[in-house]
Amino acid sequence: MMEYLKTHEQVMPLPRQPVSQNYRVVVMGTAGVGKSSIINQFIHNKFTENHIETIEELHRHSMKFETMSVEIDILDTSGSHEFPAMRKLAIATGDAFVLVYSVANEESFEIVKSLRNEIKEHKQNGKYSIVVVANKTDLGDQTGEHAVNESVVCMDWEEKFVTTSAKTGENIDCVFQLLENQIKERIKLEEKRHSFIRRISMPVMRLAAKSERQKTPLLKSKARTHSVDS
Repeated sequence: MMEYLKTHEQVMPLPRQPVSQNYRVVVMGTAGVGKSSIINQFIHNKFTENHIETIEELHRHSMKFETMSVEIDILDTSGSHEFPAMRKLAIATGDAFVLVYSVANEESFEIVKSLRNEIKEHKQNGKYSIVVVANKTDLGDQTGEHAVNESVVCMDWEEKFVTTSAKTGENIDCVFQLLENQIKERIKLEEKRHSFIRRISMPVMRLAAKSERQKTPLLKSKARTHSVDS
């Protein structure tokens, strides 16, 4: 399919350019569960021992599927509940959500439950994806609740679940690969939309160009008649 540029003389074909899409992944969870470390491992393949509390940081990562380039915005949110307005905005603008808890902190899974309920409340159109991440597996299952939590996520919630260690890098790529199918599906829908827009706009542009060509001789004729009369 070709796009067309209207001129006064002709309709010139332009080569089709790859469409760039944007997709936002919001990483959420209470403080200290390793949200920032997971993102750093995924993007930079590195782990930092020192914990610095995050207010909100946006990271961009490029992915390519066939002729389509996709900019993945990864939003690292605050683990504090002192910023409800920021949290609501993050949910409103998110296409997918990575909900992180620590296997060494059972309370952090309760926060994941609360966050999932809030997402479902504000994203009632259902056009989103959730991956629940049990992080810090290098510390071992200190709460003894890992199997129970996995069952809740997979069976009761019917959401995706993955265990990770941001420190060792274990399964970090799996977190974002689980979102891959939804990203591809969105790409296909956007491709269809752009193709439809091109199909309905091209006849209009051709007619406009033809109309311009028809007007030009009339203008020249009027100009010559005016010269003779004067």
